[in-house]
Amino acid sequence: MKKNIIALAVTGVLTAPMSAQAVEVAGDLLNVYGKLHLSVDNSSTDGLYDADPDKSDGISISSNSSRLGFKGKYEQVIYQIEQEVRIDDGSKGNFADRNSYVGLGGNWGSFRVGIYDTPFKSVASKWGVFGDSVGERRSILGAGYSSGNQLNERVKNMAMYQFKNKAIKVQAMYAVDPEDDSGNSGAVDNNEKSMMGAGLWWNIAGFTLSGAYEDWTGHSKIGDGSAYRLAAVWKIASHQIGAIYEDIDDKSTPVPNEFSRAAYGVNWKWKFVKDWDVRLQYLVADSAKDLADTGATKIGAGVYHKLNKQTKLYVAYGATANDDNAKFQAVDGGHGDEVKTVNGGSPNSLSLGMEFKF
Repeated sequence: MKKNIIALAVTGVLTAPMSAQAVEVAGDLLNVYGKLHLSVDNSSTDGLYDADPDKSDGISISSNSSRLGFKGKYEQVIYQIEQEVRIDDGSKGNFADRNSYVGLGGNWGSFRVGIYDTPFKSVASKWGVFGDSVGERRSILGAGYSSGNQLNERVKNMAMYQFKNKAIKVQAMYAVDPEDDSGNSGAVDNNEKSMMGAGLWWNIAGFTLSGAYEDWTGHSKIGDGSAYRLAAVWKIASHQIGAIYEDIDDKSTPVPNEFSRAAYGVNWKWKFVKDWDVRLQYLVADSAKDLADTGATKIGAGVYHKLNKQTKLYVAYGATANDDNAKFQAVDGGHGDEVKTVNGGSPNSLSLGMEFKF
């Protein structure tokens, strides 16, 4: 009997019609979902490979955080298992390497344990309009002028409380490092390396206001420090307008003060005709504290077409302009194929992409 139930469940995954929502396999107990996001990019690193004849700029195929997930609930128990699927080159990733957890939920909210995006990361994720494409935000927000994207994290060994209704969402998180001082996993989690964070989202009359704060000890690239983000999104008619600000204070970075700086940005999304929209985004990173000419700006632009309920096609462009002593990337995190550069460089990437959700 159990074998028959399993067989029916597998058949349900393979034969159920695709929809914008997760596919129900066993009612609320098991849902299957995913996103396949492929793009063809033409990128320039503006001098990074000048001294290396074996490498060059040009065409790249990227699997932009494509993913497969399983989620469900049983009475008060909730769970999710999600992993990245690298369908551009077949490289193997770790199972459950994206937001994955088990927990309890009810009218009081939910408590989850596992791997999850920090509230600090989620504020920017909800604000951005380019997702994992070349126009994405992570080359500036949460990035350092030399070390790149470091503070848009999905932390391991986390415990999180969340409360959510139509008007507000609240998150509070604590996490510790899974490796000891020698870099070995499998021992007692390293409480000398930890982070705590909190976030709030408030929806009212077409506005979404959000903010998050996090504090860390022993971060891999930054050491000790703290940061906060504030964001606003306003939806009116066919337009969406957003603004964001972040401030980072690192206290023991190997490169002193690399992340001690502010960054900010604005974006705009306009549905100018049915199933078509245009998107623009502009980001600025100020120079790091006491370090001249270490700032940068980035522009993102794109046109998106909704082909059907599950599919979007787009053309997107991202370009970064660095000060003389900075090397912020054109694309950094989420997209898959990063577009790096040299100090003072102006890297860019033009992309033709497709997103298919089920």
